[in-house]
Amino acid sequence: MIFVDTWAWVALADRSDAYLRQAEAQHQRFVAARRQYVMTDYVLGETITYLYNALAAAHAEAFITSVLAAADSGTHRLIHLSPQQFRRAWQMRQTYHDKPGISFVDFTSMLLMQELGITEVFTGDRHFEQVGLGFQLRP
Repeated sequence: MIFVDTWAWVALADRSDAYLRQAEAQHQRFVAARRQYVMTDYVLGETITYLYNALAAAHAEAFITSVLAAADSGTHRLIHLSPQQFRRAWQMRQTYHDKPGISFVDFTSMLLMQELGITEVFTGDRHFEQVGLGFQLRP
């Protein structure tokens, strides 16, 4: 399993994104290795918001529909955070008060990754390294 951050979804969806080629190459490696993508409802919500602001609505809708179809089929795993997980992510946010640039969505992702024992994250977002919890960025 590999956790997929908003960064990766945006890079894959937005043909004008500076990281498109890098993200597509990594995506192809993950597909070839049959790595299951894991994401949260928070990441998907953040992705939807970004794509509908950056792309034509039809393109954003088609991309999100394909991600949801992959989750429905079991190719991807979409996890809805519980109220308890939300509280633990809030505690994590407080622990890392010295890193105000890290989004709350990232903390929810980090919490879930820890709970599932996932260390690899499909992202270019360096915030995952800044917490010192052993997360490895891909690409």
